[in-house]
Amino acid sequence: MSWAAVAVAVVSAAYTGYTQHEDSKYQEKQAEADAKAVSAQGRLEAERIRKEKEKQQSAARAAAAENGLDVNEGTAVVINDQIEKDGQYDAAMAEITGYNASQRLNGEASVHKNNAQSALIGGALGAASSGASTYGSRGGWK
Repeated sequence: MSWAAVAVAVVSAAYTGYTQHEDSKYQEKQAEADAKAVSAQGRLEAERIRKEKEKQQSAARAAAAENGLDVNEGTAVVINDQIEKDGQYDAAMAEITGYNASQRLNGEASVHKNNAQSALIGGALGAASSGASTYGSRGGWK
C-alpha cells in the first residue's frame, strides 16, 4: 500500500468523524431550538385559553343579567366558577403539554451532543487505526 493510500485512509476516517460530529452538533442545536419553541407555544396557547375563558365568563354574566338573574349569586356564580375551573384546567394542560414536549426534545438534544462527542473520538480512532494497520501490514515504517 502506498503512502498516498495510507494518507487517504487516515484523512477519510478523520473527515468522516468530523462530518458526523458537525451533523450531530447541528441536530443538537435544532432540537434545543425546537424545545424552546414548543415550550413557548404551550405558554401562548395557555394564554389564549385564559383570554377565551374571560370572554366566556363575560358572555355568561351578560346572558344571566339579560334574563334578570343576579350575577353575584346562585346559578350565575356556579356557571362562572365552572367556566373558571374548566379554563384554568385547559390552560394548565396546554402549558404541561408544551413543557413535556420540550423535555423530550431536550433529551434528543442530549443524545445528539453525545453522538457528536462519540463521532470525534471515533474519527480520531479510525484515523489512528488506519495508520496503524497500514504500518503493521508493511512491517513497520521504512
